[in-house]
Amino acid sequence: MSEKKYAEKQIYRVIIDAPIEAVWSELIKTTSPRPFFWNSSWDARDLAPGNTYRMVSNGGKTVAVIGKILEMDPPNKLVHSFQLTALAEPAATVTYTLKQTVEGTEFSLITENIIAGSKSEKSMADGAQFIVKNFKAFVETGNVTLGARMMLAMFALMAPMTPKSMSAENWPLDQ
Repeated sequence: MSEKKYAEKQIYRVIIDAPIEAVWSELIKTTSPRPFFWNSSWDARDLAPGNTYRMVSNGGKTVAVIGKILEMDPPNKLVHSFQLTALAEPAATVTYTLKQTVEGTEFSLITENIIAGSKSEKSMADGAQFIVKNFKAFVETGNVTLGARMMLAMFALMAPMTPKSMSAENWPLDQ
């Protein structure tokens, strides 16, 4: 039996022109869709270590990601497992770190424990770049980039074609 080889840890970093508390608040907000997370919302009984979460969209009908909160140190760090519901691949680990600097808040998104060469590896690399770029834009201006707004509009039009495997009924919160 061969061991799975993991991709190298990836770090995506940006400086956000906002205080660390404002950046943290936007990152963990559960009350509305987060456009930098493809209009998904955190769905969890409580965003606290040990608790499960899912990222829901399309009015709560679709679940794209499931996982567990592994570590939380407000307003500096959030670590969670991350499994794409559309792919039959193991969960990876995502870490967000925030650090107040003279220029603003240094925001890092770190991905690790992803199977090398997997569909998750490519999807998470593309997704991490989208999140970092659009999270910065959203916190600083209240809007994601024009390209992201166009992509989100297309996703909304395509929502009826979402694979049934991503239906929220298949991914209860405490599975």
